[in-house]
Amino acid sequence: MKPSTMSLFEQEMHDQVAAAQDALAEAERRGDPLLVQAAANHLDSLVGLARRNGVVVDVEDTTTTLAADTAPATSPAITVAAEPLAAPAV
Repeated sequence: MKPSTMSLFEQEMHDQVAAAQDALAEAERRGDPLLVQAAANHLDSLVGLARRNGVVVDVEDTTTTLAADTAPATSPAITVAAEPLAAPAV
């Protein structure tokens, strides 16, 4: 579609999606799993927003981007012992 026939919102959505795709490609190049996950989620949310508003965007399938080898490592579980609250001194 020619830019002259798109609304300002459509143009902005196309620009935002293109920038998010570039950010995802850069994150994958860097190999940082957390950065890849954040960039992919951002791209997914932009594509969802565009589609909900009737804007057709050309985007590669981002669901396969987060492969098992790029999944973020989970942090160890932190257990906090519940301590009874002390009664206030009267």
